[in-house]
Amino acid sequence: MIQDLDKTIEKILYDKGRLGRNDIDVSFDQPNGEWSARLARPTLNVWGFDLRENMKLRNMTLGTERENGIGTRRRMSLRYDITYLVTAWARKVEDEHQLLWRGLGALVQIPLLKRDECEGALREQPYDMPLLVGTIGERLPNTSDLWSVLNNQMRMGFTFIVTLAVDPLMSFEAPLVLERTARFGQSLEPVNREIDVPDVDLVYRGRPEDAPPGVLAPDDGGADGGKKKRR
Repeated sequence: MIQDLDKTIEKILYDKGRLGRNDIDVSFDQPNGEWSARLARPTLNVWGFDLRENMKLRNMTLGTERENGIGTRRRMSLRYDITYLVTAWARKVEDEHQLLWRGLGALVQIPLLKRDECEGALREQPYDMPLLVGTIGERLPNTSDLWSVLNNQMRMGFTFIVTLAVDPLMSFEAPLVLERTARFGQSLEPVNREIDVPDVDLVYRGRPEDAPPGVLAPDDGGADGGKKKRR
């Protein structure tokens, strides 16, 4: 669900902000020092750093669903706020400020995310999703503390909040699918299974048991698939 929200936000930034996909990147990675050191071109970073229930929207009444003439009483959906921090990264401060303003201008055009205009599972939300841009909430952390944790220089930025509905009775029928990477290259100490001179990375997105032979070896490392194995 959250990955579909990321895709929706990315589409809004590119389309409403009139950003060129060949010139500007939109990243949802954590903007720490290691990340920013790898940047090759201007980037708008949209980092989701907080997820918690919106207690003001909690509804403890029971709703009624009718199917085939039978009514069923059930709990109403819970509402959760996802908070993002938006910052711009470029070589010149003037470029950063222009890019940040474009991002702000794109998002303020959408006070409500319409379900039929969103990506993936967001289309199945029971309500349209409010989008609050640049508001000062009661629970936002101290920005200087936030940047200290990120081990990076403080940047001008703004936050926005999207509220999603979560069914308290939802269940997951399909297995979790994550992205895995197999790295090939030269190693000075092959016994340690470490690559010193990388040649190529193969990215596979799917269930580990369905991976092509010789690319990834599934293991029992838990929900995230554990450590990647190189062959």
